[in-house]
Amino acid sequence: MAEARTLAGEALAAALRDSRERTRAWTFDLDDAQWRVPQQAGVNLVAWELAHVAWFAEFWILRGPHALDSAGRVRAAQPARLAGPDALFDSARLAHIARWAAPLPSRDELGARLDAQLDACLEALAKQDDSDEALYFHRLALFHEDMHGEAFAWLRATLGYGPPAGLAPPRLAAAAPAISVPGAQVRIGWPPARSGFAFDNELQDHPVELAGFEIDAAPLTAGQYLRFVESGGYDDPAFWPGEAGRWRATQPRSHPARWRRQPQWQVRWFGRWLPLDPEQPAMHLSAWEAEAYARWAGRRLPTADEWEHAAASQPAFSWGHSVWEWTASTFQPYPGFAAGPYRDYSAPWFGDHRELRGGAFATHERLHDLRYRNFFQPDRCDVFAGFRTAAP
Repeated sequence: MAEARTLAGEALAAALRDSRERTRAWTFDLDDAQWRVPQQAGVNLVAWELAHVAWFAEFWILRGPHALDSAGRVRAAQPARLAGPDALFDSARLAHIARWAAPLPSRDELGARLDAQLDACLEALAKQDDSDEALYFHRLALFHEDMHGEAFAWLRATLGYGPPAGLAPPRLAAAAPAISVPGAQVRIGWPPARSGFAFDNELQDHPVELAGFEIDAAPLTAGQYLRFVESGGYDDPAFWPGEAGRWRATQPRSHPARWRRQPQWQVRWFGRWLPLDPEQPAMHLSAWEAEAYARWAGRRLPTADEWEHAAASQPAFSWGHSVWEWTASTFQPYPGFAAGPYRDYSAPWFGDHRELRGGAFATHERLHDLRYRNFFQPDRCDVFAGFRTAAP
């Protein structure tokens, strides 16, 4: 949805209201016990994450100008007025494990804080011109909240809560033959002539020489992945070399974490176990599982550059509204990278995270952009991730 990057004026205000409406709908329907999330990697306490969303928007939109302190952290010139303090709600300042001991607002206090912060930010937006520079932090706050909206969805799935109201299941792609993509010199990244908001890791666009390759027209289905499972692929070390094998040794199972056989195969969908649908995309897989399947099939994962080029150039390439797609690429900066004002968005994660592309069924339409780079550590299987394969 390329036009989302150029939202301005009332359209941007409406998008901010829409994002907040979804944030509240996907959290405030949970009861107090469900808000008390057990401490574990990959999820946050609901109250902390809601407070962080409000803090983030106020910090960047209302508290400027910003500058680096002697420790290299971004500081705001204006104090927190609605959604502080920084020490509690800046994710770079408060370690994940410490959030369970932090004093958090009550549900009613959070509701009032979210409303006050949104009203103040919309009032500030109404005074801005429509230049990309003036709207940068308003758009950043929008996309940041959209990302946290998806995080609330995978929290619910991880903890076995019901799905958020209105969340549609993954989109199914029609079966289609693999696509042959000729070799070419291509440009990857944000085109200099494209206006609107760009994340720092999408910059700068640069030339890449790609050899010809074949790539699946759509993400892998559960039925395709089932053949790997039933062939004993999880127990053959040939498909799990190096770090993948070390990860596999920690997993006491021979199938994906959210599958079971009783006696037919079932897949966990949020709080329910449902019969495995072979046409649904394979989901909740780690990068190691994706690569193991690819080795078993005599194929490989596409690189992020190959994925982006295929999405941009091949009409039969189906992507988005299904699963995030693991690639073979380590998340790295593009040539000429410079960290944006939100310095902790990309730079801390280069080198040890794996790049994903596309967009899942729980990803807001606004974040579906073929140049958008998602990134997680390769062992993560709680997010809505699958994959497609490539060759040679």
